[in-house]
Amino acid sequence: MNVERAISRKNSRLRRKTAYDYINTVLLVALAAIGISPFLHLIAVAFSSGNMTSQYLVSLWPREFSTEAFKEVFADNKMLVASWVSVKRVFLGTVITMALTILTAYPVSLPDREFKPRKFYVTFMMITMMFGGGLIPCYILNSRLHLVNSIWVLVVPGAIPIYNVIVILNFFRNIPSSIREAAMIDGANDFKMLLRIYVPLSVPCFATLITFCVIGHWNAWFDGMLYMREADLYPLQTYLQAKISSISNIKSQQKVEQMMLVSDRSLMYAYIALACIPIMLVFPVLSKYIKNGLILGSVKE
Repeated sequence: MNVERAISRKNSRLRRKTAYDYINTVLLVALAAIGISPFLHLIAVAFSSGNMTSQYLVSLWPREFSTEAFKEVFADNKMLVASWVSVKRVFLGTVITMALTILTAYPVSLPDREFKPRKFYVTFMMITMMFGGGLIPCYILNSRLHLVNSIWVLVVPGAIPIYNVIVILNFFRNIPSSIREAAMIDGANDFKMLLRIYVPLSVPCFATLITFCVIGHWNAWFDGMLYMREADLYPLQTYLQAKISSISNIKSQQKVEQMMLVSDRSLMYAYIALACIPIMLVFPVLSKYIKNGLILGSVKE
């Protein structure tokens, strides 16, 4: 009898677990569908004719399939120039930010007995997170440093995000002190310990922050509008913001026949869709590190 009861309880738990799995799967599929539907609508409008999009008849599937919007986008040489500016910004910004952030986080991750001003610097960094200098003072500072109208104004002012510093220093502090002590006995200095011990052990954390840097630099647009005086120096998102704002006026001056092929909505959505592609390619590669990197770097300071 006891065996039969045990088998019955086990079967009951299995049935409950199976029901939970089904419900969980349905909910996750529904949430995924809700999340992807705006992008499907974006693609559908971009590949639809101007006649359909101007009448708002497109939902999640193209109607009167057309590639005219993408032809106009690819014929826009200024978009290629702006894309190259964004590529340079992402590369320079990510490399500089990660290098300076690691070099900043390492000393403040050391014990107080090894780096006595540690608490002062940590407190100072916390203050900078809560209080900013303001938009106008930042513009004046960048102007007097001769950074305005150059690629460096998009990279240098935000080169050391304090949040990233805190994540890395907490990650460093989770590394067992015995490893550091063994390296010190072997004669390793701080640079050797950083490069040969801390950096290799912190790959998940770095991958997470690299993802944030890439996405942040690629999607930024306001600083380009603020600091760039020539449209040829705009990064991609700034160029798209200016371009999309002017598309309606440009299209209103064209022939009715052309508007039947490409509406202002399909053209705008084609620009947006192409700007999303690089992030969609990069994010899945690094996304597997994000959860572990944030969990391991979120331990108390």
